[in-house]
Amino acid sequence: MMITQELVTGTAIAGTLNSLATLWLEIFREYPYLYDGHQEVELNYLKTYAEAPDICVILVHDAGAIVGAATGMPFIHEGEQMLAAIAGSQFSMENIYYVGELLFYPAYRNKGLGLQLLGQLEQQIRSLGRYRQLVCATVERPDDHPLKPEGYVPITRFLARTSFDLMPGVTTSFSWCETDGVRRDHPMRFWVKELD
Repeated sequence: MMITQELVTGTAIAGTLNSLATLWLEIFREYPYLYDGHQEVELNYLKTYAEAPDICVILVHDAGAIVGAATGMPFIHEGEQMLAAIAGSQFSMENIYYVGELLFYPAYRNKGLGLQLLGQLEQQIRSLGRYRQLVCATVERPDDHPLKPEGYVPITRFLARTSFDLMPGVTTSFSWCETDGVRRDHPMRFWVKELD
């Protein structure tokens, strides 16, 4: 492996969107998302990453191929459903930076890359000088879900190790088509980390 990391900001993000959409679609087909998505839908969502200020993308390359990524944006650029979930909390949305994704292909997991990328992302966000909290969201699945892989390690374990705390009572729900062709509602919970 010849792994390198690339921080991409500003207008340069536009050139990464196709690769990001492909990465997302492949990895989100896995448990726990089981998401059956489409490139054009993802690209439409990702347009915000190329247009809004203070967006951050970190790409992980292996011999030139993109094998992982971390993404984030100021929370105020998220959709109405996400904003509504936080609106009743103790946090000011203008101070929150949303960690959207931290994704790797299977061969690149459990090698410390998640810690490296999160650290780099936090450093970039702190350098902006405007944000006090990191927030992320996780999908909730029952422990006995039939498609849960043997030995599955939930992202919540990583979040707890990296000083994220569950935000009590802060939830939302999104509907998407799963890999079996059925559209279902999916409860989401939020996690927060203080940057101070």
